Amino acid sequence: MTNLTILGAGAMAAAISVPLARNGHAVNICGTEFDKSIIDALKAGQPHPTLKATIKANFFYENELEAALKDSEIVVFAVTSSGLRSTARKAKPFLANQIIINVAKGFDSGQTMIEVLEQELPGLQKVTIAGPSIAAEVAQEHRTHVVFASKEKSAAKLCKKVFQNKNYRVEVSNDAIGAEICSALKNVYAIAINIGKNNNHRSALFTQSLAEMSEFVKAFGGKAKTVYGLAGLGDLHVTSQGGRNGMLGQAIASGKKPSEALAELKEKNITVEGYAAAK
Repeated sequence: MTNLTILGAGAMAAAISVPLARNGHAVNICGTEFDKSIIDALKAGQPHPTLKATIKANFFYENELEAALKDSEIVVFAVTSSGLRSTARKAKPFLANQIIINVAKGFDSGQTMIEVLEQELPGLQKVTIAGPSIAAEVAQEHRTHVVFASKEKSAAKLCKKVFQNKNYRVEVSNDAIGAEICSALKNVYAIAINIGKNNNHRSALFTQSLAEMSEFVKAFGGKAKTVYGLAGLGDLHVTSQGGRNGMLGQAIASGKKPSEALAELKEKNITVEGYAAAK
């Protein structure tokens, strides 16, 4: 049994706990300042408000961060890209030699999420999770295939042993930068693809997006192979089928200004990572 702490209590944070609980590990979920109502519900034994799924874990509020991290061997950062740096700074005093896993997808001041964590938490081994992974499907234990990428391949392999089961399958890669860039850019391209006027148009945009993603990844020192695997092609496909970023693209395609579409999504508590990543 491994002790893990997940920082964040949103849909993906809760979903990622499901395979861990299935594998018999001890899981703590610690919410951020934005997650109080979610933690309230989970502590009361209610389903996760977004996932509508029962989550098996120990639940902590933001001010209980030290207790949540006590004895943890692996720490999963499952917050928005804009909140990753501040969450890392808050957690740093309570971290020693844990393996750090990143689930956030995006950029922060031109840095990838792993680069942010390298800057804020130097000396700790880091793994990023990439690939087609819809939170609701992970929570419902539908078959999912993802990539665990890390410069320290031994850390990725260890995490694979902890997470993998018959429904949550893991590939290991040493191309962390490629996986991170794919994860961030697929959200941008999902917006663009969904602005397409018909299936032919969207398919053309999908093809061009993949080609452009490959150029970005190679420019940053990543591998083209990563783009045409789960982290790139796989995640771009599932994200472009809908989801939050697709919803923004569809709203723009219907004639709404991006600012109008974003305001409507914000009213529904929907964060669109691709909008910030596009900038």
